Amino acid sequence: MLVSHHRVGRGVGVLFAMLTVALAACGGSSTPSGSSSKSPLLIGVIAPFTGPDAALGPAYFAACLPAARAINNAGGVMGHMVSCQEFDTRGEPADAVPAAQQMVASHSNLMAVVGCTSDEAASVAPILNQAHIPMFCMTGQSEFNKTTFTYFHRLVPPDEFDAFAMVGSALDHFNYKRVALVFGNDIGSQAFVGPAMAALQGLGATVTINQAIALGQPSYRTEVTAMLQTHPDVIFTEALGPTDATYMSEVKQLNNGTMLPFMGTSATIDPVWFAAVTGAIGVQTVVDKFTAVDLGVSFSGPGYEEFKANLDAVASQFPDAPKYSQRGATLHLYDGIMQAALAMDETKSIDPTVYNTVIKDVGNGVTGIGYGMFSGCASLTSFTIPDTVTSIADQAFYGTGVALVTIPSGVTNIGSGSFEFCSNLVTVTIPGTVTSIGNAALSGCSHLAAITVDAQNSFFSSVNGVLFDKSQSTLIEYPGGKDGSYTIPGSVTSIGDYAFYFCSSLTSVTIANSVTNIGIQAFASCPVLAGVYFEGNAPSNLYSNAFPGD
Repeated sequence: MLVSHHRVGRGVGVLFAMLTVALAACGGSSTPSGSSSKSPLLIGVIAPFTGPDAALGPAYFAACLPAARAINNAGGVMGHMVSCQEFDTRGEPADAVPAAQQMVASHSNLMAVVGCTSDEAASVAPILNQAHIPMFCMTGQSEFNKTTFTYFHRLVPPDEFDAFAMVGSALDHFNYKRVALVFGNDIGSQAFVGPAMAALQGLGATVTINQAIALGQPSYRTEVTAMLQTHPDVIFTEALGPTDATYMSEVKQLNNGTMLPFMGTSATIDPVWFAAVTGAIGVQTVVDKFTAVDLGVSFSGPGYEEFKANLDAVASQFPDAPKYSQRGATLHLYDGIMQAALAMDETKSIDPTVYNTVIKDVGNGVTGIGYGMFSGCASLTSFTIPDTVTSIADQAFYGTGVALVTIPSGVTNIGSGSFEFCSNLVTVTIPGTVTSIGNAALSGCSHLAAITVDAQNSFFSSVNGVLFDKSQSTLIEYPGGKDGSYTIPGSVTSIGDYAFYFCSSLTSVTIANSVTNIGIQAFASCPVLAGVYFEGNAPSNLYSNAFPGD
């Protein structure tokens, strides 16, 4: 079973739903593809194409080719045609450094670089930054959560999000209590281990064993035997190449033909990995026993359809390209290349010292705070949202240190998880212009005692600090720091998804007999919630994981 857990991202979609349309408009007066006399531009794909992590490089190359095709079909970047070239790091810092140096020294026409995985990002980012080359890196390493590299851009969440999503799914959804950690000994895979161990231990689970396994070995019988002796409920894993396939095959063999449940990071959502693992233990076993976490990417809409058409069209250059049509990393890097091209067009410059400064603006839009823009910035304690902002995207302020938020009049959308786990947040006011609030927008704010809504708002209301829809028939969000017991009003017919999620001080809830629906994880992860009482029968429309322990 493959799942996208909400802790990583809900409905992220393709970041630029209409970028190719906009790019065509920007390049409409340029010279048609194939006839430009202007100097060509190059996108470098620096990633492992050989070695244990060789499956990563092709996924990133598959992002570059359709992006280049879309740009060139629109007349290029101000008439400059774009091409892609692979630069192999072998997933090793010692090989990545000379690869990056050679790429920079030999190609003065680099407009952007994509790839730079966790295996080599720490080694190549300083080289690219010094050369003033914008880079879109597929690394969630914590050292890049806050960086001084002005040419570094990241389109993926921190690795901690993957780790926390695995822990949340295992403990909250599947009720696993004993977890074996089996990760490759490479830099990228090991980045998940520390956060996962801390989260598991902090939530009372047991880490039965922590194995950092050498990649590409012919057998792991010794390691598997040691792991099985610890009797875990589930295995967490990321070991790329043939490693997971070999390891899981021997788990099944040495466990009398029975496969243990296993959960993978977003890196395991890869056609090469699936082919190897299903070949080793069987398709049905993978379907029954495997779960993965990934961004909630939407594979629909005009932006995606344009991407898919261009991806299919480059199969003549790269036959495996269409296999990556639903690989999140491929879509993200495609977006990153489009973002760089549009920044060049906006500034009318091919000088990266000029257009790099507006790449974030292009991505976020002049009227929006983009997805995860300040996510995880614990040092951000105050922030004034500009009056021009109309949209606050998913997880924009997730996990920041902000204590007071004033949302300006004019904002219409507050995204899912936008202020989630802002533990210092004490007050928030929803202006009258807001028409949409996503799931868990304010969940886990342990000091937030009340949510206030402007009385002029036509879509939402607040009663005693609790957020409702205007008619007060749907309870949307209970403030995470509001303590004691609570009785749900008789006007309420529906308790929304994540409505009481991570309410740290809530002790008991009485649910009116008017309630007919209780949403996903509505009361999950409330540590001191001792009782939930129904004035009548429990509603028939009740999600199985609505309460802790479900």
